[in-house]
Amino acid sequence: MPERRKLKVYNTSGKNYVPTPTIILKGQWLKQYGFDKHTPIQVSCEEGKLIIEPREPDPEPKDESIENFISSLSGKQLRVLERSLQNRHR
Repeated sequence: MPERRKLKVYNTSGKNYVPTPTIILKGQWLKQYGFDKHTPIQVSCEEGKLIIEPREPDPEPKDESIENFISSLSGKQLRVLERSLQNRHR
């Protein structure tokens, strides 16, 4: 028989202070089921049940070099960047 936990759905304030249903899962027991710190998860809803599963992490963003970043800027953006840097060094 699967382990069961008794929890409660709370209301917290969401966007525009509208009460929003909230479920808080916490405890050392999560580790034994593969849900450790920073584990990416996905939540599915099927037939009145929430299914929480580990998932693959999102791909890391490309690490662009500063040269590539600067070369992608328009002339106007470059001038704004130059002015900003000059003002910082004053």
